Amino acid sequence: MPRSLAAFALGLLPLLASAQAVPLWLRQPAISPDGSTIVFCYQGDLWRVPAAGGDAILLTTHEALDGAPVWSHDGKWIAFSSNRYGNGDVFVMPSTGGTATRLTYHSNWDTPSDFTPDNAKVLFYSNRLDDPTCQLFPTGGLGELYTVPTTGGRAEQVLTVPAQNARFNAAGTMLVFHDRKGYEDNFRKHHTSSVTRDMWTYDLGSKRFKQISTFAGEDRNPIFTPDGSTVYFLTEEKGSYNIHKMPATGGASTQVSFLKDHPVRYLSRSDNGTLCFSYQGELHTMTDGGMPAKVNVRIAADGRYNPVRTVPVKGDVNEIALSSNGKEVAFIHRGEVFRDLRG
Repeated sequence: MPRSLAAFALGLLPLLASAQAVPLWLRQPAISPDGSTIVFCYQGDLWRVPAAGGDAILLTTHEALDGAPVWSHDGKWIAFSSNRYGNGDVFVMPSTGGTATRLTYHSNWDTPSDFTPDNAKVLFYSNRLDDPTCQLFPTGGLGELYTVPTTGGRAEQVLTVPAQNARFNAAGTMLVFHDRKGYEDNFRKHHTSSVTRDMWTYDLGSKRFKQISTFAGEDRNPIFTPDGSTVYFLTEEKGSYNIHKMPATGGASTQVSFLKDHPVRYLSRSDNGTLCFSYQGELHTMTDGGMPAKVNVRIAADGRYNPVRTVPVKGDVNEIALSSNGKEVAFIHRGEVFRDLRG
């Protein structure tokens, strides 16, 4: 190889390494109340990174799936869901890192969405015990809303309706949430049907529900502003999922973000007005009226597992697919994809 070509190839190596080091599919970002820090899910663990970008710090190291992080309103705690004991339970840990404490022990999956305004309890969605009047259509997919003390204790039911991504207003007098009406996949795009999600408020004093969205497609992930007058949310009303806002009492929405071709996912908002979300697998922030800015995240960590493992499989095999040459078989075993390498 000519020296000039060899030198050029060597010069490319740092660039290639840098390009390969960019982490993708950073999911479920939650920005801190003061807007300084983002916690997100990456490869089944929770990480935190400055909202301005920089080196991400690993918060959880368990082999289980950790996700759905939620900040306490004072910024001191993170609630999240983890299947460390076989199903998704709610855990809480210091926002700076430390030992996670298990709060729920039910056999169904529990997903946190907020803390109560006094930070004494965690609000979470689960499928546990429906109201007897709702049993005309019993299903494992339409759950209820609960709270559990952050110090541990008995979970209490708040609502019997499937209120997902529920959040309190600052006064603790009202909830906003999106509903679930059927089995439609969370990530399906551009569909209109009888089961698309709508947004609701629930007055804890009068115990009254009010539907605040009317778009025939998806409206989801609502968040109150600190004064409770406005709700930010994600909708496909103008095409791809983008951030909109509307009065908390309902009415016409105003588009806030104008990203194209790909959906905005996992909306969160700080008390100072910084919006945080995932777009094309990367984290972004923006303010209302501003332009989205990508958060440059650096993750310096070795892989936890070998990319390929040899595992003995005896039974419990499904979803078999034969290769075109008839010499290999791919199949599912205990939720993982395997390939039979025998000739």
